[in-house]
Amino acid sequence: MTGVALAMAYGSSFLLSDALSAAGHAASTAGAVISVGTVATLVGSLFAGRLAERTGILPLVAASASIMAIAMACFAMIGTGGLPLAYAGGLSLGLGWAIFYMLAPIQLIHCLKPSARLEALTLLSGSQMLGIGMSAPLGHAIADHFGGPAKAYAFYACVCALVAAFSLLIRRRMADQPQLPMRAVALTVPATLSILRARTVAPVIMIGIAACTFAGLSTFQSLYAGSRGLAPDIFFLTFTVTTVALRFSVASMIGRIPLGRLGLALFIATLLGIGLLLINAGSSILYVVATILFATGYGLTYSTLNAMVVNLAGECGLSVPVASQVFTLGYFIGLFGFPYFAGSLIAAYGIDSALIAMAGLVAANIASLGWSLRKANTESTHPNRS
Repeated sequence: MTGVALAMAYGSSFLLSDALSAAGHAASTAGAVISVGTVATLVGSLFAGRLAERTGILPLVAASASIMAIAMACFAMIGTGGLPLAYAGGLSLGLGWAIFYMLAPIQLIHCLKPSARLEALTLLSGSQMLGIGMSAPLGHAIADHFGGPAKAYAFYACVCALVAAFSLLIRRRMADQPQLPMRAVALTVPATLSILRARTVAPVIMIGIAACTFAGLSTFQSLYAGSRGLAPDIFFLTFTVTTVALRFSVASMIGRIPLGRLGLALFIATLLGIGLLLINAGSSILYVVATILFATGYGLTYSTLNAMVVNLAGECGLSVPVASQVFTLGYFIGLFGFPYFAGSLIAAYGIDSALIAMAGLVAANIASLGWSLRKANTESTHPNRS
């Protein structure tokens, strides 16, 4: 419930241009507001663990919901408060989402054994995707029937406030549940380097690469669709439906598959999806099939690699919470960094060049993980070889 509700609030940034226009401001200002939120997200990600070490995770989840409620209230009052409230809302939204996004997986990991983590993380990511996917349609429906985008943001503010209260209510119940012991949560330089120097670095790099593909396709999908005479809404609708359906339907089953083999299969599906997009000359059917393949591969990659990195951290005697946070930072780097690189490629060589680059990145993931699996299999078959 918390994941769905806060993801809905985060996804409401899609309504921001409408809210700015309704208040008499340029819709393009939404880009600058979102940029402020992106900076706040990165800064908040660095300090969430340090705060959690002092206060505990659930109080901070409640705080993040409260901060996001403030963000929604700021967006709701742009008409009376002007652009300063819009920027304050963007700052609050980025900060609140960073705290929740970094700490929610750690709370699950804290309460679950390694064998159950993949299912829980898959359900969490499915909840977040569902919330983001629902946000814009629900917000538009509220705006159309109750008097504009400000009413939609007021609704989301109330939802976030309820989530904050709910998080505080369940804090005492969670304290009575059996939980695994956890090491340091603070994201310090030495702790981060320990993750990057161990086997745990592999899933971190892989998720950064996977995030590049998602960021590239989502950011420039309109350009791609236009180059093929297609409608970009086909991609976004198909991707969202496929991803949410998969995350909820197979969560209880994928935990039985070895993580390495599952990750390899997901990377292959991702590569096939990008390959079909590349060769598609304008077929809507092929567009849907390619999107389903990409969504199947990418949609389950995050939770699979997240489970992999925290399990490896446990095996190596490293901090599991720090491993989870470094993993998320790797995701953010790919997500926020690749669009600039892809945009430069597109400007120089066209949209297909970006698709080829993304296919190459996924191929690198396949080669790296395949080599790791082969090496592990060789070591298990010939344990005396060094």
